[in-house]
Amino acid sequence: MTLFTRFFQLPKAGRTGILNDMGTKSLLGILLALFLLSSCTMDSQTPPSGRIAEFPDVRLTEATYVLGRSGETPLSIEAQEIAIYEKTNQAILDTLVFTQKDAEGNLLLSGRADKAQVDTKTYDAQLSGNIQVRRADEDFSIEAEQLLWLNDEQVLSSEGDSSVLINFDGGQTIKGSGFKGNLRTATYAFTSLEEGVLHR
Repeated sequence: MTLFTRFFQLPKAGRTGILNDMGTKSLLGILLALFLLSSCTMDSQTPPSGRIAEFPDVRLTEATYVLGRSGETPLSIEAQEIAIYEKTNQAILDTLVFTQKDAEGNLLLSGRADKAQVDTKTYDAQLSGNIQVRRADEDFSIEAEQLLWLNDEQVLSSEGDSSVLINFDGGQTIKGSGFKGNLRTATYAFTSLEEGVLHR
């Protein structure tokens, strides 16, 4: 602002031309407007924060999304909506059903969730709402409202005090918190049981 006032300094003698009808307050108003306009121009070149989260690079409806690296059995996900954010390596999926099959087409894993946030590089995911996961060779399903999937370890785990229900085909159930299930080794554990007794 100092540079502008120094540059447009009025002479102490009489004013001429367009400045003849203009008072000092009007000139200061113009200078302030010029300063604000130059500030706005500089700021508009910087993208507003949060824009990446607001606008996905790709948005698909009723689509299939396949996750899998070379040498891994791919996981096929059908979702009502998929939004992909390339800059943050995130995919947000709504109302999804997933399946994993071996090379012969035999079902290995199936499940569903209301929402999933997937890291498109690591394939780690945060699942939420009405979750159900079932391995084809097990006689139970895992049900929860919040689960974290670590792809490299093939581990499903609950967060904080959120409950997980193990629902066996014979009607028995176990409910607890601090759940950790390793799908590779087929080992499942709770740090705290809330209800249920398993008779095997």
